[in-house]
Amino acid sequence: GTGSQETPIGAPTADQLRLMADQQAKPLLAQLKSDSNNPALLSNIGNIYYDTHEYPTAIEYYQRALKLQPSNTGVRTDLATALWYTGDIDGAIGEFNKSLSYEPNKPNTLFNLGIVKWQGKMDIDGAVASWQKLLDKNPNYEAKDKVVGLIAQAKKHVGVKPGTARNSLPQ
Repeated sequence: GTGSQETPIGAPTADQLRLMADQQAKPLLAQLKSDSNNPALLSNIGNIYYDTHEYPTAIEYYQRALKLQPSNTGVRTDLATALWYTGDIDGAIGEFNKSLSYEPNKPNTLFNLGIVKWQGKMDIDGAVASWQKLLDKNPNYEAKDKVVGLIAQAKKHVGVKPGTARNSLPQ
């Protein structure tokens, strides 16, 4: 290889992703004009921007949805994850914790909280506690093996600097 950093064929550029998000969001944004207090609509718009890595825009829509429906733990977990991707570690942890105040055993929230505590804060004990609770309260969790693996991995990482790897969060 020549080591050039060109985008591979088929992988959209950031500009193309933004355009795709705007195109997908257009009909929903039009609907929003006459239905501005619809939390489902707001969170769907947030999801479009989240999926195209437009995290600041996603955050804005998730926050608007949560003003109307604060106990929606799915949206709050997405908000927290988007905050993490923008580098707002404390904001992410705060939103995960708020989500858990409504639904203490939510697997996705506990999973992501563990990742952020580990990779964002190097809080191994906090991460392991989060994952252990996930396993204890959700014995049939579909990604159980992955969580067991993460616990083992995190325990080996005592002393690794925060923010080393950021790509372990589920999409």
